[in-house]
Amino acid sequence: MSMKLLAVGDLHLGRLPTRLPESLGLPLQELAPAGVWDRIVDCALQERVSAVLLAGDIVESDDDFFEALPRLRVGIQRLSDAGIRVLGISGNHDGEVLPSLAEQLPAFELIGAGGNWQSITLTDGGESVDLWGWSFPAIHYDANPLSAFPGRQDSRLTLGLLHCDRDQAGSRYAPVTGADLKDTGLDAWLLGHIHQPDTLGLDQPTGYLGTASPLDASETGPRGPWLITIENDRLTDWRHCLLAALRWERLDVDLTGVDERSGVDGRLVEALERLAGELTVTPSQPRAVGLRLRYTGTSDIVSGQLPAALGREAVSGLPGAEHIAAFVESTTVDLRPRIDLATLAEREDHPGLLARRLLILERSAEDPERRALIDSAVTHVRTVADNSQWRRLGTPPEGSTEVADQLRQAGQDALRAMLNQQADTQ
Repeated sequence: MSMKLLAVGDLHLGRLPTRLPESLGLPLQELAPAGVWDRIVDCALQERVSAVLLAGDIVESDDDFFEALPRLRVGIQRLSDAGIRVLGISGNHDGEVLPSLAEQLPAFELIGAGGNWQSITLTDGGESVDLWGWSFPAIHYDANPLSAFPGRQDSRLTLGLLHCDRDQAGSRYAPVTGADLKDTGLDAWLLGHIHQPDTLGLDQPTGYLGTASPLDASETGPRGPWLITIENDRLTDWRHCLLAALRWERLDVDLTGVDERSGVDGRLVEALERLAGELTVTPSQPRAVGLRLRYTGTSDIVSGQLPAALGREAVSGLPGAEHIAAFVESTTVDLRPRIDLATLAEREDHPGLLARRLLILERSAEDPERRALIDSAVTHVRTVADNSQWRRLGTPPEGSTEVADQLRQAGQDALRAMLNQQADTQ
């Protein structure tokens, strides 16, 4: 006999994904957290789990009360009718609204209401598990909730459910440390709040579950709940169920050795086919994948020779998985010229000067010359952006990583153009 639990990270019901092209042609609600909630319910029923555990931020905000209520009610009722318990904690987004929602949903069990630790015992399939939970009492909570943790009270398998900010001293969102979690002696901690999932498994059963469905383009990689199996009072299986209908991916296309426009398409198709192979190995496949495309490698091709059609509005079937809609959200060019930058930097002409600047960008983030170069670029861009005729182009980048990427791309394009021009005049 065994017991199965389905652990769900941040849902944010009421929120819609951003940066999707209008031409996508798919129902937005299906790609939103509301759509993955329906898939989670289906998965729980199919796997015959004993309970669904929700790690906070189930609802985006107080304003989403009436939108979230019907969706939650239908799903929770389906689970309850099948004998599946639904338990959860509130996070910083829904610390004030979730208790009200719980009153409208009798089958939903809110754990640790009001910032008080609470333990519930789950029993099914000949197995018993203690579950500790703590809920945000408000939007912010500056103290460490584990300072008041009572401690495990039984030798049976014990899990914790907590919405917190791990290893972030001074955080206003229930700051804890990894050492704090370990010192409790619990067998696993299922964490909410941080959207990037940890690499969880039997050898690492404590960490962030991540968002159940991506909320913006930065949340790349697999998304969905975690299926946990318990046998003989111990964890025996831990699996990430990739249920999100929308997926964001960083896709690197290596153009090493490609110097003609005709060779780019082949490399791009190869990269897309590899991605399709990765996405189609799971039973529940995404309906759409947004790509953050990056051209890499050593090549003298310039940005203007790269496919111009791959804009954010371009939507088509993913090669090798035509039933999955694919679109490019952004394109970054990070190509090195064939000539070695260090060798080129020894020259005293303009290409040599530019090569020296590019080498500075490759240094660590703490390097003072690199910081000065980036700060100078930010100051210049802000000055230009303040001009009314450029404001409609949007807010300029300010993060050091984003600025460095744009400087590198512009510098590499300029360097290739200079070298090609010199070759033409010889």
